[in-house]
Amino acid sequence: MKRSQGRRPRTYLALGVGMAAAYAAVKYDLGALTLGLAVVYLALVLRRLILNPATGFRLGQTRIDWFTEKGTESAALTDLIGVTIARNPEGRTVCTLTLRGGRAITLSGVEDLDPKRLIREFMRRGVPTQAC
Repeated sequence: MKRSQGRRPRTYLALGVGMAAAYAAVKYDLGALTLGLAVVYLALVLRRLILNPATGFRLGQTRIDWFTEKGTESAALTDLIGVTIARNPEGRTVCTLTLRGGRAITLSGVEDLDPKRLIREFMRRGVPTQAC
């Protein structure tokens, strides 16, 4: 459904801008402050690329994959006891999966999704869904 990650075209464009700024600061002797700012900017972009933070999930016909800090986890839709979809006090969407065995997983990256659409997608796949 939705996945957001650090490695995307805009991040690589930012890397190119940072490299060009650092090169220009050295080549045209723009001063230590300019070089320092370019290097800090470049370091922040490289950090994002290296860590590649990913959020969100992928809902297939038979399974769901979700992204965590440690990587990707997945479960067959038949392993889902149910899904709870709600809005938090700030108006953001919250989606919690309940797996067999009682494990509950709150999906990241769903905050801006339409709760009605999420409900439809899970119900279309036969997953018991509860809206709060």
